[in-house]
Amino acid sequence: MTSPSNRQHRRTAPYVVMNNHTQPPTVAYSAREKQSNNTDNVIQTLANTPLQQPDELDVASTTLFDLVRRAQRIRRWMQKNHRRQVIPQRTDSFLEKFAPSSKNKLVQDENSKNWVVDPSQSFYYYWSSIVSLAVLYNYTILIGRSAFLLLQQRLLIVWLIFDYLCDVCYIIDTFIHTRKGYLEQGLIVRDIGKLRKHYMQSRAFLLDIISLLPTDFLYFIPKLYLLPAVRFNRLLRIYRTFEFSDKVETQTNHPNVFRLVSLLITILIIIHWNACFYFIISRWIGYSSDGWVYNMTTPTASTLTTQYLYCFFWSTLVLTNIGEVPPPETDIEVLFVTADFLTGVLIFATIVGNVGSIIASMNAVRADFRQKVDQVKQYMVFRKVGKDLERRVITWFDYLWLQKQVANEDQVLGSLPQKLRVEIAIHVHLAALKRVPIFAEAQPGLLVELVTRLKLQIFSPGDYVCRKGDIGKEMYIIKRGRLSVVSDDGTKVFVTLEEGSVFGEISILNIPGSKTGNRRTANIRSVGYSDLFCLTKQDLWEVLAEYPSARETLIERGKAHLRKDNLLDEEAAQTAQEDEAAIPEKVTRLEGNIDNLETRLARLMGEYSANMASLGQRLQTVEKLADTKRTTTTDDIPSRKNTLDISGIETHEDDV
Repeated sequence: MTSPSNRQHRRTAPYVVMNNHTQPPTVAYSAREKQSNNTDNVIQTLANTPLQQPDELDVASTTLFDLVRRAQRIRRWMQKNHRRQVIPQRTDSFLEKFAPSSKNKLVQDENSKNWVVDPSQSFYYYWSSIVSLAVLYNYTILIGRSAFLLLQQRLLIVWLIFDYLCDVCYIIDTFIHTRKGYLEQGLIVRDIGKLRKHYMQSRAFLLDIISLLPTDFLYFIPKLYLLPAVRFNRLLRIYRTFEFSDKVETQTNHPNVFRLVSLLITILIIIHWNACFYFIISRWIGYSSDGWVYNMTTPTASTLTTQYLYCFFWSTLVLTNIGEVPPPETDIEVLFVTADFLTGVLIFATIVGNVGSIIASMNAVRADFRQKVDQVKQYMVFRKVGKDLERRVITWFDYLWLQKQVANEDQVLGSLPQKLRVEIAIHVHLAALKRVPIFAEAQPGLLVELVTRLKLQIFSPGDYVCRKGDIGKEMYIIKRGRLSVVSDDGTKVFVTLEEGSVFGEISILNIPGSKTGNRRTANIRSVGYSDLFCLTKQDLWEVLAEYPSARETLIERGKAHLRKDNLLDEEAAQTAQEDEAAIPEKVTRLEGNIDNLETRLARLMGEYSANMASLGQRLQTVEKLADTKRTTTTDDIPSRKNTLDISGIETHEDDV
């Protein structure tokens, strides 16, 4: 059986061995190192202390065990204190301020996996339409069920189902709002905590919470049993309908039509509410009690259809200020009708103003177009342009309007940023530009630069796009229409160019050795109205200046095209190529000559400056001598005058 002393020795030996072969951790202060070494020495001394005899085993073993345990506890405390007081590594304050830490990156990566609703995406758009339908249901049906009891009684189960479906829609919409992203520094926030906080701090949160209050529990009160009016808090979510309306107006291609429909729906809802209030007041005062309230004595007055149609008709007459209704007889009736008339005045003014604004917006484009046409007409009348030309100009404007063409695309797209303008130009013109053989395999960057330079030109029937012998300054791509290559007198048609055809691309490349000399080789005339994309020589060479390799490729392709038609002078092309190759040497020689001239000019300027300085010194010396002589002459004049006076001879200043 193992004795207590042996157990004590086995308990302390591993620790002593570990400390004999393990270096203590490095710390910043020598005092701590000394304390750590002293502790190791104490432990080592205690471990090497000889064991006592068995008769003293109980007291000695207990004392030794306590000392070792205390030493271990002191050592662990010192090591822990050392870890806390290790000097941290200095970090860059700039990175701490502006660079996100690794922990923030991990949190951002985790949050990016969460489901967040982007308001700009289609999901939120379609969901807003569903919520808007639920809001419109509450706005029309709740007041109708409160006013017309027959409507509430006949379809009670249906209304309860729709009510709670709308409540479910409201609850889902509230949850979606807690995940609805918003922009912060141009990026959509995906942190769920920040999204919830942003939503809870908004006014929409308060309206949503009030609209979700379970007021249906008031049904258990006998006087309020199944009364639809207790659900009027659902109407506070009307802001979602306005939000959806603004979004539709922005995204639809027919905003004026949507504005008109929205205005009509708003007017119908107001008339519907006023009709319901009229029926409620009639029930409160008493049906058929006087000539103003609803009359229940007619045979069909008790039917739901008759009740609603008459009330809606009465509300329409009052709100449109027609006024052909029975006059009110009691004070309450007078107040209600007066309020209706005032509301009708506001509604009528709103209708007139909004409808006028919508019609003006719908006709704004046409009015602007007509203004341009009228200006051109006035100019032609003032300049006495012939009737035939005037008719062609007016016909051209009519074609432009019928085809919905834009005469000045740069002005229309001027409000867009350059990036979006380039993307629109790529979508509209890139397919047409790739039809040009010399541009079929061009660099993408070159094509992007060129599509922004294409301009649309419209030619009338019989207009010549180019004539034989003209200097080629543009190339054309046929977008719509047909053009004919005709003889000089225009009577004979050689070939007809249709949509997608390209001509004039060789003349704008300035290919050396071309026998045509960059001039048009044919007469091209528009058969009907033709829409052409035009690229000018100036725009092409401005772009090719940034793409020298593409320039050489295009010229080689143009030469190959001219060789097929035997329109390239090889000797002239070779000479031009040699001259072009010698241009760098000539430029170098010219630069050397310029340097020599600058040196000589600097030398001449130095000599000129030295001569001017010497001449200035000489002039100063001459001026000093002249001043000295003038002073001497002036001093001699009084002495001569005094001598003549003594002799008795009268003198004057001029004589002297």
